[in-house]
Amino acid sequence: MIASIAAKEMRALLRDGRLWGLGLVLVSLLAAVLVSAVHQRQVAEQERQQVGTAARAQWDHQGDRNPHRAAHFGLYAFKPQLPLASVDPGINARTGQALWLEPHKRNMALHAPVADAAPSMGLGDFTPAFVLLAMVPLLIAVLGHGAVAQEREQGTLRMLHACGMRGVPLVLGKWLGLCASVALVLAPAALVAGWLLAARQGAAEAAMLLAALGAYYATWAAVSVGVSTRCRTSRGALLVLLALWVGWVFIVPRLAASTVEALAPLPTGEAFWAGIQRDIDQGLPGEGSAAQRMKAFDAQLLADNGVARLEGLPFGANAKRRLFRDAYATKVYAQHFGQLWHAQAQQQYLLRWLTAVSPYAPMRAVSSALAGTDLAHQQHFEEAAEQYRERFTTLVDEWDLQATQGVTSFESRYAGNALWQAIPAWTYTPPGIGFALRHSAADWVALGVWLLAALTALCLGARKLNP
Repeated sequence: MIASIAAKEMRALLRDGRLWGLGLVLVSLLAAVLVSAVHQRQVAEQERQQVGTAARAQWDHQGDRNPHRAAHFGLYAFKPQLPLASVDPGINARTGQALWLEPHKRNMALHAPVADAAPSMGLGDFTPAFVLLAMVPLLIAVLGHGAVAQEREQGTLRMLHACGMRGVPLVLGKWLGLCASVALVLAPAALVAGWLLAARQGAAEAAMLLAALGAYYATWAAVSVGVSTRCRTSRGALLVLLALWVGWVFIVPRLAASTVEALAPLPTGEAFWAGIQRDIDQGLPGEGSAAQRMKAFDAQLLADNGVARLEGLPFGANAKRRLFRDAYATKVYAQHFGQLWHAQAQQQYLLRWLTAVSPYAPMRAVSSALAGTDLAHQQHFEEAAEQYRERFTTLVDEWDLQATQGVTSFESRYAGNALWQAIPAWTYTPPGIGFALRHSAADWVALGVWLLAALTALCLGARKLNP
């Protein structure tokens, strides 16, 4: 019986001009936005590769220089983008595209694309993710608002009730018919997206995204049919669904973000960097100031080597002291950046709870996680870049340590291209799908809970269906 009702509902929707009209407009819009986004990603990737190659060539051919001055020339680390980043850019536009790696200091990501973007008057970014996560649910609401309410208005619901039709099979059939009709209309867009995003690296992520979107759309369909069962008129059902759409997609995320910022604010950039410099200069609790630490280190160094002055050391004194200072600075940076990541994770945790009243929020989190554009992937990239920074600066200082004796002038040029080219090139492999699933597990659960709750409410409402 449910299958028959679903088939009948699907035929009715396919005969309805709204499905083809709105659906084709939406699919065309999605295809256009997706083609543009894929092209922009390819151009951006080419530019990043060109800049990365040019920066590395400059590093490799610095010529004869003091090794420490050459290290301050620095290297750049660029974050590669997964194919699904074309669909959901996530936080990439605001976090920067590159990290400048230099001795003594850990930097934030630079060159955020949003800084070069035109003003959008606060309307947000029009991306494929916005079409998939916001516009398609609106289409579902428009198509499903009259599923039951229209039957009530036309009097056919009373006739079905008189024939012994139970409410649960009726509403489940209409729900399945709505889901099948929307899937049929969106199928061409899914094929276009699969062709554009065809890549071995993103196949698993794309499959999981389709599964998540299926659950998300099924939730919206259940909500649409459920509201239709409880409203006396289709116009009233449409108004309720539009209010839910506006609230869930626009109002709840913005109110939640403002609340999180007020309850758990992040430190300002000035306070963050000042705290790091303070701990480097004054030392962490119980570890003494920078001058005291260096004085104790020099005394121990002279005692261990049996000399009275740094000039008498059998290795490079400046390099040895730099290694000591940088190791301490690295510890301080790790502590402060760890606290920053923890604060951001706490914000995400609070945001997840505040947006639990909307299915849009967990779906958006799942989408950005699978696209590799969420906070967890950004942190993974920055930690990998920091490890590379520590490695290449340590290699330069260790070479300097072995190649010189005593105190060497910073103006002396005693290293050349052979040393620069011996530094391993920056390489970064984004984490696999397991990483994305682990860090978005709570959002997957929330999405599943929403689907289960919507279907449960739909069935409970169907039991009390009043013709």
